Amino acid sequence: MSIREYFEQHEEQAFVAKALATAVAIILVKNFLAGLISFLILIFPVVFFMLIRMHAAASGVSTMALLKEHITFFPVMRSEDERRKEIKPWVTYGIIFANVLIYYGFELNVDPKLVTDNLIFLPRDPNLFNVPISAFTAIFLHASGGHLWGNMTFLWVVGSAVERRVGWQTFSWLYMVTGLVGGLVYLLIEFVFQGEAGHALGASGAISGIMGIFAVRCYFKSMIFPLPILGIFSLILPISLKVRLNSLVIMALFFLADLSGGISQITGESSSMVGHWAHLGGMISGMLLAGRLKLADDAIEERHLDIGLKASEASIGYEGGKRSMQIVLDRSPDNVDALLGMARLETKFNASAEGKELYEKSLNLMSRSRQAEVAAVLREYYNKYLDLPTEPLLVSRLAEIMRRSGENELCILCLERLVDLKEAAAPVREKALFQLASLCEYTSQFDAAQVYFARFVAEFPESIMAEKARVKAGDEVYKPAPVKAMTEQPPQQLCPACGAKMASRPSTAGANRGKLFWVCSRYPECGSYLPMEEPGEKAELKPAELQSLPLSYRLVFDGTISLSADPAETKMNLAKLMRCGQEQIDRLFSGRPTVLKKNLEHGAAVKMKDLFDRTGAICSLEAEPAD
Repeated sequence: MSIREYFEQHEEQAFVAKALATAVAIILVKNFLAGLISFLILIFPVVFFMLIRMHAAASGVSTMALLKEHITFFPVMRSEDERRKEIKPWVTYGIIFANVLIYYGFELNVDPKLVTDNLIFLPRDPNLFNVPISAFTAIFLHASGGHLWGNMTFLWVVGSAVERRVGWQTFSWLYMVTGLVGGLVYLLIEFVFQGEAGHALGASGAISGIMGIFAVRCYFKSMIFPLPILGIFSLILPISLKVRLNSLVIMALFFLADLSGGISQITGESSSMVGHWAHLGGMISGMLLAGRLKLADDAIEERHLDIGLKASEASIGYEGGKRSMQIVLDRSPDNVDALLGMARLETKFNASAEGKELYEKSLNLMSRSRQAEVAAVLREYYNKYLDLPTEPLLVSRLAEIMRRSGENELCILCLERLVDLKEAAAPVREKALFQLASLCEYTSQFDAAQVYFARFVAEFPESIMAEKARVKAGDEVYKPAPVKAMTEQPPQQLCPACGAKMASRPSTAGANRGKLFWVCSRYPECGSYLPMEEPGEKAELKPAELQSLPLSYRLVFDGTISLSADPAETKMNLAKLMRCGQEQIDRLFSGRPTVLKKNLEHGAAVKMKDLFDRTGAICSLEAEPAD
């Protein structure tokens, strides 16, 4: 098997190998092309701004918008696209606070001899008491303010990401253990190669240990590495270019730098006071512990989850998203984020039975553990399918969650579904029906409330709430819909105006109260409705309403912009969406109709129209002319 074939079959190993090769290439360029790098840094500001101006002119995007995307005034390396912001890394913050407090509140205010004789590792005045204690106290001591803040910056970058993934308890003991191992490795190297006892202080060993864990658990993440673009003037105006590098590349660069520095120390080529071997000991022990805890498996799963989620959220293109989501679901069948992402991928252009099943499984899991997100997902599900789940327990749970969160519209829909489910137990339907009538009354839907109160009296006359329902129903008498009418209705009706699916809904007011109608799922955007067949009669539909829908559509734009949209902003949005220059966009506003897309299936055409409508441009769908 060739190397290429091996890496094609082992995607994760290829990803790691590419990152390590990039790190080695950077080191080689730094060592052998230092003069060229200095020259590039000198001319980089001019080249950078020229490229930005050219890109802005070609894409139609403003120069300032591109600068905001690519530069930063925060000149610190940091992790990018951190999804787990809802989990606060309190232990990381606590360690940072403790280190700052110890340095400014203790170290600067006591005799330095007290620290060096008792608290650094090893103490200069060792005894049975201070030697074991100093192994831990040294982790919280620093030689200077620069030493302190440099360490704390790295701890903030990697520690917060690791703690969010392994939990605060695991993070706490990992920090202490890797810090202890880093100190012991430093002492061992000093004794073996220098023949004397070493003395060290600082959190570098522990932080390097967390960096080692980060390299395993977050190997796929990108990090923003700020590159000053004004040279020495960056000290006055800290403008830096956002250089996005894979975090594994950055971790490898630090490891190789420490390895080079450590070898120089033991060979006598360097007299640096930096504890390179403490860094190496901490980082290697962190990677070994991460392997022992099988954190790499979690990392692979999260990497593919990120790929799938980005694909599900993308307006155009989702190459590889389904494959990555399937990898996650094979590993964790109940991963809510993966189920929801796969549901969105399955329904990106057309609502499908597979997507419906995935949505319902997601809602089932979320209703138990992530109730704050249920309303948004349920609304998304309903808008796509104009339907609700049919499992009584799930619908009951969803109705209760919607009631507590104040989502009255969704709650009414859930209760309507629940009272019509014959599989639901009688007590459940009784409670749901009275809640439904009361909620309709609360939301000023008085006609519907009377109908439901009358239905409650008819179906549950022995209930203790029957008398109260009878009073609220007034003169209303419940007339159940004939069963035959429901069985004879066509299985699916398409809107004659826009081609979307239609759903049966009863009229709750007026002369047609109680009658069933087909209502367009895009209501209120499309207000089309059709009468449903009653027993013994047929709805009189015009031939134009029954004609088959076109097989394909085209998307046409004649330069019309929404009244609420800004013309300049609309053009900029169109340029981004179509990925073309300003001249091409200007041609669209010449007053002549322009075909933007053609030969589209109906579902894809509707989705594409929605994308263009969001820019502020008003497009129309037209049937493709017959050959």
